[in-house]
Amino acid sequence: MTDAHVHLERGPYTPAWAAEFAASAENAGITELCLLEHSYLFQEFLPLYDDLRRRSSFIDRWLSRKGGTRSLNDYLRFTETVRSLDFGRSVRFGLEVCFLPDSLGTIEHLLKTLPVPLDFTVGSIHFIGDFAFDHTPELWEGVDADRAYRQFFGDSVRLAESGLFDGLAHPDSLKLFGHTPSFAAEELDGWYDRLAEALAKAGMYAEQNSGIARRTSAEAGMAPTLYAAMKRHGVRIRTASDAHCPEDVGKGVREFYENGVV
Repeated sequence: MTDAHVHLERGPYTPAWAAEFAASAENAGITELCLLEHSYLFQEFLPLYDDLRRRSSFIDRWLSRKGGTRSLNDYLRFTETVRSLDFGRSVRFGLEVCFLPDSLGTIEHLLKTLPVPLDFTVGSIHFIGDFAFDHTPELWEGVDADRAYRQFFGDSVRLAESGLFDGLAHPDSLKLFGHTPSFAAEELDGWYDRLAEALAKAGMYAEQNSGIARRTSAEAGMAPTLYAAMKRHGVRIRTASDAHCPEDVGKGVREFYENGVV
């Protein structure tokens, strides 16, 4: 079993910290462990968010607290150190990059100039324009869900078409706080098909991610009709826990296999 999305951010870049994740992976039956970090944690990636910070005081305050707390070079040196160790399973290292449609050039430059190559990069959408839709439910007050859904999936298609990433993280995380569009199911299914087609054309995988189910009552993984679109277009599926601590590694992953949604 694979856990393709596990964050390291709550601990130091040391072999001992990586070993805690590997031990949890062993207990959960995970044979391939993919460790990564959010792009906003790195000082080097903060310019990516400059326009967003100017447009949103909420995001500016959030990044002032959370952003730039790590050094990309420290992370890359850490990956080189850990690669030389034997944890009894495949351990890969990557980066989760916030996809901002107006910053494609910056993202491409940052990824192409990494001094040490990573095993994978995954693109994710955490912002619709300057709307941080997955931060707190209060931010949804007054938001037009129909418009949010159309922009979210439109941006997701652009992410796939950008050619910058190996995979797409949590493909329908917009459902996190229970908001759904009022438009007909046929339109939403159309967006699912467009996204799946773009991912297939780009050779990208989509995550079957259990993480949001630990935050809210939202269903784990993709909506069944979105998953069906992915399978219909031949998109590769990689299971992921979105763990942010060792004890959450593999959570929900076995259920994906048991339920046949991999």
